[in-house]
Amino acid sequence: MSDAVSRITPAEALLSGVFADPPPGFLTLKVRNQTIGAIGPDWIPYLDPLLFRIVEDSATTERWITLLGGDRRSAEGLLPVAEMNHRLARWAAQLQAGGRLPGWRDELIHIYGSDESEPMMSIERSLLRPLGLLLRTVQINVHTRQDGQDRIWVSERADSKPVDPGCLDTLVGGGIVGSETPLETLTRECAEEAGIERALARRARPVGAIDSIALVRDGFATVLHRERLMLYDLKVPADFEPVFQDGEIKAAWALPLPAVIDSMATRPWTREGAWATRDLIRRLDAAPRPSSRG
Repeated sequence: MSDAVSRITPAEALLSGVFADPPPGFLTLKVRNQTIGAIGPDWIPYLDPLLFRIVEDSATTERWITLLGGDRRSAEGLLPVAEMNHRLARWAAQLQAGGRLPGWRDELIHIYGSDESEPMMSIERSLLRPLGLLLRTVQINVHTRQDGQDRIWVSERADSKPVDPGCLDTLVGGGIVGSETPLETLTRECAEEAGIERALARRARPVGAIDSIALVRDGFATVLHRERLMLYDLKVPADFEPVFQDGEIKAAWALPLPAVIDSMATRPWTREGAWATRDLIRRLDAAPRPSSRG
């Protein structure tokens, strides 16, 4: 089994995007007294002092980083949400111009607090990893049955992808951007990545959630990747053929389960794609089969 897959372990989905303890050497990121992320030493020198402040508790010597905003009132020392979002966007553009954001997406992601009722802030997607913020995604296990055999559609990511280029992955997956719901993201990604029509995409069945947390290398820095995957299964007809629309997939194959398992031992996979696919294999293996007569 490849190293990436062997490190994947089940994790209970958190109740919110808030977490307590940062990795060693990282400082927690707080906004409105809630811990929403963690920033490593490589990124601390590039924080905008108009947005971030390092705070130290003299009694405990605990240190953390606070984001100076998020209050709808113009309270002293805080920025209203709209102004904070504006300054975050300006900071992101400056970083991108300086070559500090290799994964630039030009996509806004909503960041939620503990109650998840409404966004606390909106930020360029490529800043999620540097700040250790939570990305919500959908992962769609596209599978079929041919000649009495279960097969899973496995894709190879394009070499131009900013994250995990050339790795094997599920056929369809993507980040939840703006105010999209998971189902809206699912139907959009199905169309963009594999040419799956809306009527078929909406047959996808929700099967669970996974939280993935890992230290990864992102350009010049070690950062904290945090992702919550909303898992869906989508069974397609035996004669289904994907149509790649957005250039993010190099190739794809409908592989029998043993071949998929073998690929995890011999080829690099994305962490999240491998976890989602293994979960589908487990469920397909456990599914009852029609008895044969004769």
